[in-house]
Amino acid sequence: MKDDADFDPDRLRIDATEMRAVVPKKIQERRKGFTKVPGWWQQQLIKARHIATYRTALHVLRRHWENSGEPFTLSNGAMVLEGVSRWRKWEGLVELERLGLITIERRKRRSPRITVLRAE
Repeated sequence: MKDDADFDPDRLRIDATEMRAVVPKKIQERRKGFTKVPGWWQQQLIKARHIATYRTALHVLRRHWENSGEPFTLSNGAMVLEGVSRWRKWEGLVELERLGLITIERRKRRSPRITVLRAE
């Protein structure tokens, strides 16, 4: 067995300046794309009161396009990647529903199902 005198904990430390955050590939791909925002949505979003509503709206429009216009579930994890907490997600969804842009199928203890009403 080696002598404990050779052990130096400072050699095990990682310099904080050398650490880099790893951006998942899925997010890298998403950042390359873009989201079309219909004029009617822009007019309605002017009335929005929360930044979470805008972030949620952009995510909803992208998912609407990805799912070919079919209803989809909106998980908390997907919104965290957009910088929206689960509480702000609901704040944004309720406001989008109030503005007449989506309908929300509220499901007990499950992610809501979102239907976009008008995305032309």
